[in-house]
Amino acid sequence: MFIKIFLFMPSLAYMDDKEIKFRKQLGARIQELRQDKELTQPQLAALIGFKDYQAISRIENGRVSPSIYIIYQISKALEVKIDDLCNFK
Repeated sequence: MFIKIFLFMPSLAYMDDKEIKFRKQLGARIQELRQDKELTQPQLAALIGFKDYQAISRIENGRVSPSIYIIYQISKALEVKIDDLCNFK
């Protein structure tokens, strides 16, 4: 069972530099847009149906890759296009 979990949860050591950079940029952009809307992490979590607001923290800190559905939900909650989430400055 441990092996199965390990295979599906890659650590940062096994990730490509581009993936790490993308996760961090996406997370920073989500955080920026959330703060522009004056929403807290728990408020955003509630808007997208998360019971655990720490999931938002993990996304914003680049520790997890959200699914496309979660990205869609976040874009709806922040009232922006998905393209705007990936508009890294």
